[in-house]
Amino acid sequence: MRILIVESSMLLLLTAVTTGCVGSPSITKQTQALPRITEQPTKEAVLTSTPTPAAKPIEHSTPEATTATNPTRCETSQLSVRRVFEDAGVGNVALTYAFTNNGSSPCTLNGYPGLALLDGKDQPLEGVKIIRSKDTYFSSQQPRQQVTLAPGKQASFQIAYNHISSPEKQCPMSSKIQITPPNAYQHFTLTEEIKPCTGKVRVTPVRAVTTQP
Repeated sequence: MRILIVESSMLLLLTAVTTGCVGSPSITKQTQALPRITEQPTKEAVLTSTPTPAAKPIEHSTPEATTATNPTRCETSQLSVRRVFEDAGVGNVALTYAFTNNGSSPCTLNGYPGLALLDGKDQPLEGVKIIRSKDTYFSSQQPRQQVTLAPGKQASFQIAYNHISSPEKQCPMSSKIQITPPNAYQHFTLTEEIKPCTGKVRVTPVRAVTTQP
């Protein structure tokens, strides 16, 4: 009987030890929950890496810098125009005119000026065609270019025509001309006698004047 009791006690002890070993995985489950703590720094990193609203004010400052470096178009009110040179040869005449910037800030001219010939009644001269041309009898190719006029500086252009008349045909002659700066709306009126016997007057684009007349 003693032997049976001892064996039963040993069996109960082994069972208790075995039960304790089976329950041990619950501890490993608790340690597996630890990686959840490492997810929190990830959220903090996202928050600290989003200072994007601070970059927006840079976009607002860009147009101001562009405006400061690009002069505006010259208005008629800040300019004056006058004839500065005349050339003639083989029946051809070329009149050179210059725009002067009378303002206090730079401005730009780009392209062809407007031109109209008027008769003694201030009406458009009949039978005359104005032609935009990059060259004339007296000048080579003059492509369009943007000219920046500092205060007091000039940009010039030419009016060219042929004045050879014939006994069979009377040449038209202007009493005045109207000159409009490129891309402007108001014009200048000058007293000028132009006699384009072929009915054609060529106008060149404005160019920068390197030497002031």
